[in-house]
Amino acid sequence: MMICNSCTRNFDVPIDSFIDMHPPDKKGMIRPGQVFKYKSDTTINLHCLTDIHVGAIEHDTKKFKQAVNKIQRDDNAKWFGNGDLLELIPPGYKAINQRGQNIPPDEQYLHFIELVDSIKDKCLWLRGGNHDFLRSFTILDFDVVKTLAKELNVPYFRYPGYAQFDIQGTSWNIVSGHGKSGAKNGDLELDRMAAVYSDGHVFVLGHNHQLYAKPVDSLTIDGDEEELKRRWYVRGGSFLRYADYARYSFYPLIRTGWVTMTLTKKEIKCREN
Repeated sequence: MMICNSCTRNFDVPIDSFIDMHPPDKKGMIRPGQVFKYKSDTTINLHCLTDIHVGAIEHDTKKFKQAVNKIQRDDNAKWFGNGDLLELIPPGYKAINQRGQNIPPDEQYLHFIELVDSIKDKCLWLRGGNHDFLRSFTILDFDVVKTLAKELNVPYFRYPGYAQFDIQGTSWNIVSGHGKSGAKNGDLELDRMAAVYSDGHVFVLGHNHQLYAKPVDSLTIDGDEEELKRRWYVRGGSFLRYADYARYSFYPLIRTGWVTMTLTKKEIKCREN
């Protein structure tokens, strides 16, 4: 049993691991420009759970429980919530049909906490998206995901930024954000992200529900020879099945799922689930 220096919560970790999380500010926020840091002596399987949409009629509960169970069973697993955790359709919001959700927003909040209860000690941070953070903040000046993060006792990472993982002395920089663009080519927004955060090894976005993880290779110089430099582009998928609005607009079919990033001392590998 150990105590986290950031949140004072008790938890178990493998005997050869240790936690060194960059503390958030006094309000539990990872401020814009601040780098979240995590240190471990073992491999980390980092799961990005994005666009969960708890409360939506089309929420894929079976797939999400599969993700929770996989994280729960893996001693090396960690995860972060990357926005649109809740469906959150407030009454009369932009004339959106309320029938898109089968439980009201307050029940969505409570249900999300229940769904992740078994893996809350493996959560590194939460981030909001356009459904939860933006809607609640725009209407009420109240950030529901910030409150969720407080409820789970984890840092709140509102805006895109760096998370640096030290794995047995090797540093890997994960750049993550919820995303904004709905463009068919998901790489375009990842290109913009990579241009801003030039030290990233993995670039992760959600929002458009596309699910893929692919290597992006380039050549660098190592002494007198060229050396392959590998980075990863990730769109994190979703847990929302084919919704009525997607059918109406003939949006392409996209399978539900999530992406796992395996960080070792020697390399990063990303895979779709």
